[in-house]
Amino acid sequence: MTTRTMKSTCDGLRLWYQQMGQTYGTDDTGLFTQWFDDGGFEEPDMEEEFDEKLDCAYLEFAMNEETETNEFPFPPEVVNESDEDKKLVQLRVIRHCWEYGTAPQNADIGWAEEKAKEYNVDDISYASMATGKTNLAAKTTGKLLQTCCPKLSEMIGEHEPDLLNLMAIGQENEFPLLIYLSDSFVRARVAKHVEDKEKGTKNPQALTVANWVASNPYLQRVAKKPKHGTEVKNKIAMAITSFGNRVAPLFQLDPSRPVVEDSLSDIVAYFNAAVVFIRDHVGVSYPLQFDFSIAVRGCSQ
Repeated sequence: MTTRTMKSTCDGLRLWYQQMGQTYGTDDTGLFTQWFDDGGFEEPDMEEEFDEKLDCAYLEFAMNEETETNEFPFPPEVVNESDEDKKLVQLRVIRHCWEYGTAPQNADIGWAEEKAKEYNVDDISYASMATGKTNLAAKTTGKLLQTCCPKLSEMIGEHEPDLLNLMAIGQENEFPLLIYLSDSFVRARVAKHVEDKEKGTKNPQALTVANWVASNPYLQRVAKKPKHGTEVKNKIAMAITSFGNRVAPLFQLDPSRPVVEDSLSDIVAYFNAAVVFIRDHVGVSYPLQFDFSIAVRGCSQ
């Protein structure tokens, strides 16, 4: 549902700033609204101005005139990118807030997808997965995982060589391969569920990793690679299955469960804000206790 008002833009930007751990102005007016009014801009012209892309005037709203620096808050994966890339992200955030009245999650910005287009995933080598053993790169990734996420490392251990090898391949290529593949499966699984529901399919079966792998264009290309292509494809499927079982549980699509009647995007935004809050206080404030709960508008069967 689109909103496209000045209020929706500021509501979304205020939440974005909170997610990034920053304050959005000192009053109810909001930084963008105040800048917009002072500049003599008109709401009916907003869509046309957004179409100017990197020349859009709205990219100037967070500029500090004294230091001539852009004080718009960016997510960690963007802060070291070029000024042009930052403008692209900033424009997407402002436009998302304008259209939907809420802050986007990082994935909604399209940043990861844009970087993926710049990287040819067909060039990735899966030779290390064909052996079924943890090579040096996988052992290095395992040590990094043990340092940063000891509980996750304990769950994976040496019992999941396919999962660890897939993580290592992504680490070697500076590309979150496992996350992208897992997210692709999750999206396909949800899309099939929605499609079955719209068609009124009786007793629909949830999409499995095996069925998804068999139809995924990229993994089909992997299977056609010389030397162990099909074997590697199957190992990738096992790694994604293990990731879902041990690390990131799949969405529950059982219709017998209660349905939350509220905004999923708003709830996820609060989750993200909580994570940012904890991130900013770990190592700064001890002891740290953070209680977090959300009261939704309602539930139905």
